[in-house]
Amino acid sequence: MNWQIQLPIPQYPFSLSRSDRVFTLGSCFAQHMADRLLHYKFSCASNSYGILFHPIPLLQNLTDALKQADIDEALFLERDETAFHYSCHSSVWAESKNDLKKKLQELQSSVAKELKESKLLILTFGTAFLYQLVSRKPVANCHKQPKETFTKGLSTPEEIQNVFYSFYTELKKQNPKIQILLTVSPVRHIRDGVHENNLSKSALLLACDAIQNTFEDLHYFPAYEIVMDELRDYRFYEKDRVHPNDEALAYVWDKFAEAILTKDSLNLNRDLDKLFLSINHRAFIETSMAHKRFLEKTMASALALNEKVDLKEEIKELKKRLQ
Repeated sequence: MNWQIQLPIPQYPFSLSRSDRVFTLGSCFAQHMADRLLHYKFSCASNSYGILFHPIPLLQNLTDALKQADIDEALFLERDETAFHYSCHSSVWAESKNDLKKKLQELQSSVAKELKESKLLILTFGTAFLYQLVSRKPVANCHKQPKETFTKGLSTPEEIQNVFYSFYTELKKQNPKIQILLTVSPVRHIRDGVHENNLSKSALLLACDAIQNTFEDLHYFPAYEIVMDELRDYRFYEKDRVHPNDEALAYVWDKFAEAILTKDSLNLNRDLDKLFLSINHRAFIETSMAHKRFLEKTMASALALNEKVDLKEEIKELKKRLQ
């Protein structure tokens, strides 16, 4: 008897190898996928602006980076002797407005470089609930300001699509060959309410579907659907019953890897898994000859794999243990 729905994963017209550059942005789920790519020694950058949940401020940031637009002065905020900007997560800060402005200008340049050089851009949308200042300017993060500072509304799929189209047009001028992969985060925003979260995810799904059907080089990966429909059990969540746990993230990663990575990359991942397992092993008696032989064998594997990927840090750690 089949106890699980198996979600079909699309056949993508591209694949990733370690020579390809990847850029991931959006919610914390985008960061999780980037961490997996980096773990397996892929070339990847992620969440330059910090974790951002709503697609509109995220896409506006990317468009501004490509155009090298002036930093919006109206979005600066100073509190607790620290400067923030409403376009970024609170992890992006400085001790003064001028210092932050300089940091944001440098950030724009690095983001533009990533967008121009990446083969794949992964965007993960988390919520369709948008906060705006009284000036109607959208914000990416409220930076712990009083709720009366903002108005809150549910963005329509059409509003998200329009901002995306502006970004896409500019991106394709500067990197015509880049592929874009859209995902909706499986993290539920139940602070808004369970029903409201469902409305929010529905708006994101409708926007992604409309965008995907418009462009041939734009694709959708069903991370949200995998967690909601294939796993569909609270044992795959953290204690807050909102964030997918490590087991769920590993499951989604495996689906992603099988669909996106080249066969050679998948085979190398398996070799790295064996190596990392050996490196993480801790012997009962670390001074024993048996453990020394185990470390020497592990070192030989690391040196062999270092011909294919950068394992300098792992080799350094093994040398330290062998001393």
